Amino acid sequence: MSKRLTAALLIGAFTASSAALAQGMSFEAVDLDQDGYVSFEEIAAAVPTLSEDAFNAADSNQDSLLDPEEFSSVQP
Repeated sequence: MSKRLTAALLIGAFTASSAALAQGMSFEAVDLDQDGYVSFEEIAAAVPTLSEDAFNAADSNQDSLLDPEEFSSVQP
């Protein structure tokens, strides 16, 4: 597979994740158990293409949960 095609496919996957978060994926909608935090499992159910690395990068206090502020910084 050419480097250009690989890059295009990766960009497409990241764009799809970003679009899902930007289009109506509110914190409240993703927080399925309504505990005030979003786990990787909860966000992965809403955005299956989101990597665990992207989740961990947003988890600034490294408690394996995203609070509303951390959730807003998710960069797929």
